[in-house]
Amino acid sequence: MIHSMNNISRKLNRANRASWKLRVLGLLCCTALSAEAWVLTITPGARTVYLGIGNSTTNATNFTINSVSVTVPANVVGTGAAQAMTSNSAQANSPYDGFTVCVPLNQVYVGGYFREPSTTANVAALQVTTPASLSNGADTLPFTQISWTSTALGNPAADIPAGTFNGATLFLRNISSNTYVENCHTFSYANTNLVAAGVYNGRATYTMTSP
Repeated sequence: MIHSMNNISRKLNRANRASWKLRVLGLLCCTALSAEAWVLTITPGARTVYLGIGNSTTNATNFTINSVSVTVPANVVGTGAAQAMTSNSAQANSPYDGFTVCVPLNQVYVGGYFREPSTTANVAALQVTTPASLSNGADTLPFTQISWTSTALGNPAADIPAGTFNGATLFLRNISSNTYVENCHTFSYANTNLVAAGVYNGRATYTMTSP
């Protein structure tokens, strides 16, 4: 069940043939929201976990699965010259209050909240899971080649930390009860592997869970 976010207050937390294309599919939808570096306090209520990655719909499920991709020029493949990735996500504004937090197509919104009655105080764990490799037929590329920085317009802090996919499940942070956290992630491909030309695909699945 999705509950409205009325009476949430925003607070800034200070505490070509030889080329190939890499695509990370599905910076996944759960129930959708968006991101920047803010930690928000929300009104207690019925237990709810709400998460949005990329294109998001306030208080509703969004089935869009966005992609992040880069085309590496043939003359730099495998040289270690990091390549900035772009996304097809169009989510620029926070679904909470419409505040502009991300810069499409360079950034991907990541955000969500954990709501509980005021008589409880648990945490929800935000994490991301990937397979070991992206694949292009029989050819593979380690997911550890992809990393991200974390920030938002109006706040340079990384409330959802920067990191590198680990080819397994990576813990990002705990979100306290009655708290909303959002950031914008900017992805990069390390480009240290010499691989065959082609389109390499893989999916990153974001989840937020609480016992």
